[in-house]
Amino acid sequence: MRKFLKFWLPAVLYAILIFIVSSFEWPFTAGLEATGLDKLAHFLEYAIFGFLMARAVRGSDEKLSRGLVVSIAFAIGALYGITDELHQSVIPGRCAAISDFFMDAMGSLAGAAAFFLLLKNRRMSA
Repeated sequence: MRKFLKFWLPAVLYAILIFIVSSFEWPFTAGLEATGLDKLAHFLEYAIFGFLMARAVRGSDEKLSRGLVVSIAFAIGALYGITDELHQSVIPGRCAAISDFFMDAMGSLAGAAAFFLLLKNRRMSA
């Protein structure tokens, strides 16, 4: 139970936060889309999620290879991105977009990779 609370709870709570934020009709989304900032927002939102997922997977089993942890975190992030886009498709004022899903998936991958870069740097400085 302690491992769950330490490693998985942050990722689960963040996934819930993504769902809640996706449930709102945002009046400013058209402005973000026109500037391309919505894609950056998707990327950053899911980079955090990918980081937390890699941390959770690694915390569950430290013997897993980096590649497997990144792959699992990426897959979970990409699948959650699909469900997030489907969820947004039924929210008034929101829509689903393949390009948003792509940025979600790439953010998940970048966040998972960043987890290992940070872990490596922490070990080198210790």
